Amino acid sequence: MTLINPKANIPVVQLSVLTSNSPVQHYAMGRALAPLRDSNIAILGSGMPTFHNLQIMRTMFSGGASEKGIARRNAQWSEELTKTIKIEDSEARGKKLEEWREWVGAKEAHPEGGVEHFLPLLVCAGAGGDGKAEAFGDVMMGTKQYTYYWATEQKSEL
Repeated sequence: MTLINPKANIPVVQLSVLTSNSPVQHYAMGRALAPLRDSNIAILGSGMPTFHNLQIMRTMFSGGASEKGIARRNAQWSEELTKTIKIEDSEARGKKLEEWREWVGAKEAHPEGGVEHFLPLLVCAGAGGDGKAEAFGDVMMGTKQYTYYWATEQKSEL
C-alpha cells in the first residue's frame, strides 16, 4: 500500500479469503462491504484473477505460454471473466460468477487448492454494486493479465 500512498496516512484493514472457497460467500462478503464505498472507502482485492497457476507459470517462464493450447484457453478464460465482470446488474454478475469453475481454462488459471488469487476479485465484484467495471490489461510473461475496478463519483485526496 505504500506504493499507492507513500505517506501511509490512511488506515488499512486486511481481510482474508474464506476457507470455503465459495464464490457465493465471497460475492456476499463484497455486497456486505459495498456501503463502505459511499463513505469514500476503497475496497481492494489482491491476486492475479486472470491467470495464476504456479505449475503453468513455470511453463510461462520458459516461454511456453505462447504454446497454442495454453494461450487459447487462457484467452478464452480471460474473455469470459472480463465479459462477466463487466455485467452491470450486480445480481446477474453474481450468478454468472457462481459458474466460474465451468469456464474453459478455469482449472488451468486457478487449479483446485489455488483459488486464493481469484477469490478477492469476487469480493470486489460484489462490492462494486450495479454498474460497469473497467478493465485494464497488460502482458506479463506472455499472457494478458487484467485488473478490474469499479469507480465511484467521489474523489479522494491522499
